[in-house]
Amino acid sequence: MSLVVPFSTLSELPPTQRWSDALRASSLLALSVPREYGGRGAGWDEVLQTLRDLSERDGTLARLFALHHLQLASVLLLGSSEQRERLLPLSVEREWLWGEAVDHQESRLLAREHRRGGFLLQGGRHDCFGAEAVDWLLISARHAPSEGLLIAALPADRNGLDRFEPSGGGLLHCHEVRLHPEDILLPPGLPWTPRAQLRGSLSALLQANIALGLAVQAFENLPARAAAGELQRLLALGLRLSEQSAVAFESAQAAGNGLSFSRSAALATLVAETAAVAQHAVQVGLRQEGTRARVFSGAT
Repeated sequence: MSLVVPFSTLSELPPTQRWSDALRASSLLALSVPREYGGRGAGWDEVLQTLRDLSERDGTLARLFALHHLQLASVLLLGSSEQRERLLPLSVEREWLWGEAVDHQESRLLAREHRRGGFLLQGGRHDCFGAEAVDWLLISARHAPSEGLLIAALPADRNGLDRFEPSGGGLLHCHEVRLHPEDILLPPGLPWTPRAQLRGSLSALLQANIALGLAVQAFENLPARAAAGELQRLLALGLRLSEQSAVAFESAQAAGNGLSFSRSAALATLVAETAAVAQHAVQVGLRQEGTRARVFSGAT
């Protein structure tokens, strides 16, 4: 697969806009979308390999790629058949880049019912990485009367929705932002199903593979003798666990509403193990790179 990303032609643009335009130029936005919706229908093992390749080159670009495909998967996991059939083909056709403003704990962004159906959003959210450069957002809010969680998909240019990039973290503010009934993927008050819980496992698996990509980069920068040790073993284990997690995720996703809580929990455990190995690999890689730098510094 080609991962040619024309950074040189985008150097005059703001950083996040450069990254988003680079992703559009790479033809990777439709990678995980099933063929029935017009996408390329790649398996998650291929998506994760692509993510690691991007992470080796540019961690920020990799993070945007991961967030984009997490939201597309969220439409598949949380959305109705009508929402999937509407949003996914349009996303492929119009090359939408997706981002997120989802936080299950934060309660500063509130939703209340609109008199004509749907909801109104009021409040702000921090740490919405890349939100200022995307076309569509997955957003969560706390339903004020019930304290239940609401998740919706909406255009990033919806009236009343302001996005900023104060320091690379992303800031979002909603002033009476209208959510129409067809925007709601998860209404407030509904219990989380095993299928909905797959979103958290996929998010953690994507983050683990960003870390694995960074560890691979550290491994490739080391002399052959230094690399043939702990880092090499950790990478082999992490990549094997990632492949197993991808297969388990696809199997769980295919189970649909028949997925059990025990099977969802087993996937979460496998992904957590993958993430732990990936983080350990990054730490070992950084330590070995630091040791090498000190050796070369002392030799000059």
